[in-house]
Amino acid sequence: MVKKLVLIWLALLPLAILLECTGVPRSCAQEPDVPSLQSRVLQLEKRVMELESLLAQAEEARKSISSDRTGWQNKKNWRSLSVGMRDGEVKKILGEPSKVIQGIKTLWYYPNLYCGYVTFDDKGQLIGWNEP
Repeated sequence: MVKKLVLIWLALLPLAILLECTGVPRSCAQEPDVPSLQSRVLQLEKRVMELESLLAQAEEARKSISSDRTGWQNKKNWRSLSVGMRDGEVKKILGEPSKVIQGIKTLWYYPNLYCGYVTFDDKGQLIGWNEP
């Protein structure tokens, strides 16, 4: 055990001598500039907030574009639907249905040669649809 400690000490001795000879204090050999790092962190946090705001605005713009005046006639609107959407969200995207059938499930039909429809569960959440 003592032999191992002596070997480790002998291995580290040249490094210690080198540090003493270069005149670099051991405690602050590469001490970071804390105030400048704090300033940089604040700048980056501000930038992240700005980018998150822009992302939210872009998402809102995307939603408003996809739910344009053509409603159910636009394939993009059908493809923006997702399971679990509330009936109000679907109505905002596709518009008013031409026919509603209430039962265990609720079906909304949209007029078309191929008859598009959406299906809601008893809680008013979208569970499926068929594009026209």
